[in-house]
Amino acid sequence: MKFGVQLYSLRERAEKGGAEEVLRLVSEAGYDGVEFAGFYGKTPAEMKELLKKYHLCGVSAHIRPEAVEENLPFIDALGIRYIFIPWVGTEEFESPEMYAALLEITAKAKALLDARGIVFGYHNHAHEYEGGKDWLGKFTADAGIKAELDVFWAHVAGKSAVAEMRRLADRLALVHIKEAAAETPAENPQPIVGEGAVGMGGVFAEMKEQGIPWAVLEVEHYPCGEEEYLAKSLKNMKKLAEQR
Repeated sequence: MKFGVQLYSLRERAEKGGAEEVLRLVSEAGYDGVEFAGFYGKTPAEMKELLKKYHLCGVSAHIRPEAVEENLPFIDALGIRYIFIPWVGTEEFESPEMYAALLEITAKAKALLDARGIVFGYHNHAHEYEGGKDWLGKFTADAGIKAELDVFWAHVAGKSAVAEMRRLADRLALVHIKEAAAETPAENPQPIVGEGAVGMGGVFAEMKEQGIPWAVLEVEHYPCGEEEYLAKSLKNMKKLAEQR
């Protein structure tokens, strides 16, 4: 199993130091790669050189389906192997016309990625589960795409992360590792991975069972400094991944 960081986690550092600052932080903490949420105004060649400099793999990226084609130069140059839709709003799911348009543009993007052997999927939040709905399951099935399960948001929605992983097993590509506070998790900082309420022991055991190749860390609100958080979480994730 390899370990990456969704670079949205370092958005505040990026505002100060740009792409090189966040890649340096991830590299020095010991991670294998990154998941992009934008390319910081760099050209594909410039970003490729930065990844090489910091010995990181650009494993994945969050890109809406309508933006996939314009980002193919980055996808190709950086060797990105997974693309995930980062967000679809409730209205887009529930309006028949908007949902049909979403499926159409998703199919077009998927064709472009399929031709390159790249996995296309969807990253959830909590709203896909509201009111007993299952838009994560429905959309990924209807569109024929994979899932990147965010275990924090599944937990916030009242779901068992492990049960969701098993339910999505035939289409689970990667997992977003994001810890949850015991109380009001949607409002409080995420604890160090393995020290929160998600049940990361079970998550990593299920990842190993399914052969999920990458654990992608994401943090929305830190309980400590970024450097400390990245290092301690990686240490715990490696221990969790080694457990039987």
